[in-house]
Amino acid sequence: MDITTTGYSNQTNDTYEISGEKYVRYLNIIVFFEASMCVLIVIGNGFIITLIARRRLLGRSTNIFVFSIATADFLNGILSIPAHVLFLVLGGDLTVYLCKCHKFVMYLTKTVVPYTILFMTAEKTMRVLCPTREIVTVARCMFFTSLWWFFSAAFNIWSVVLYTKGTVSVSDTEAPTYQIPSCVLNSRFIDLHTAFLLTDVIIIFVIPTLAIFGLYCVLVRNNFTVLRERILTYFYVIKLFIALFVTFVLCQLPLEIFTFLDSRRKPFSLIYVLASHFATSLYFTRGVWNLVIYAYFKHYVCRKRQFSSIRANGAFRAGNMGAPSLRQRFRPRDR
Repeated sequence: MDITTTGYSNQTNDTYEISGEKYVRYLNIIVFFEASMCVLIVIGNGFIITLIARRRLLGRSTNIFVFSIATADFLNGILSIPAHVLFLVLGGDLTVYLCKCHKFVMYLTKTVVPYTILFMTAEKTMRVLCPTREIVTVARCMFFTSLWWFFSAAFNIWSVVLYTKGTVSVSDTEAPTYQIPSCVLNSRFIDLHTAFLLTDVIIIFVIPTLAIFGLYCVLVRNNFTVLRERILTYFYVIKLFIALFVTFVLCQLPLEIFTFLDSRRKPFSLIYVLASHFATSLYFTRGVWNLVIYAYFKHYVCRKRQFSSIRANGAFRAGNMGAPSLRQRFRPRDR
């Protein structure tokens, strides 16, 4: 399909041929931007995955979560972004498969990343609140991480059915309404659009965001109790989780808004269509920002050891200096 020239019909059903030079000019910028990000994301996150796998660093819970997020970003770079770029620049019958591939992988990673951040925050919160018990072991972290991936793949299978190749009506002030190719919701399931998109916003964005924010509130509240020393011990890794969480919210929130509005706005303005493409591109930048975060926390990420456990410190003091043990320090009435 030649996207530089597309047909449209006005209210009198007369057919015209117009030049979509304005749309194509901005589209070329978006394609170049996403292609550049694709290279950075694949190389950067591929390096992180290889580093963790080759050095056998999955024996630490934080590296398990970093490995999961890096894998999600790598899938975006190797599958979702190329499929989206090819869908925008190519035509023909194959574009329907590019559309479905792009949407499924994007929704898959949109689900995996927030729930991985949620579980990694919950894991460190439980380590702070229950210093005498190993509630979440490394094996359990690996199990729940695998569970999130399975849940994400099963939950988002609906995107393969509901999305397909189509066109959207664009109303431009300089020309009558015309059609441009787009990955749209299938009109055969129009009654399911609102239900599925609303469920998507709640499950993928609202629930994990509120849960993570609630865990941070718990940590802030306990920062003024006897657990302050324990929180300071894990403060550096907590900052890592906060950085990943803020990046997730800033990159995904615009896409969630446009995804829900796409089923309700018809026809679309040219500015709205371009803004929707920009929201998708902004979502893909999460993989690049995560690489910046990994680089900043490089002395914690992908290391076998970093901070001494407060449990080990407590045991050392109890055995060598006669100080009270950790279990004695955190008595039930102090919790």
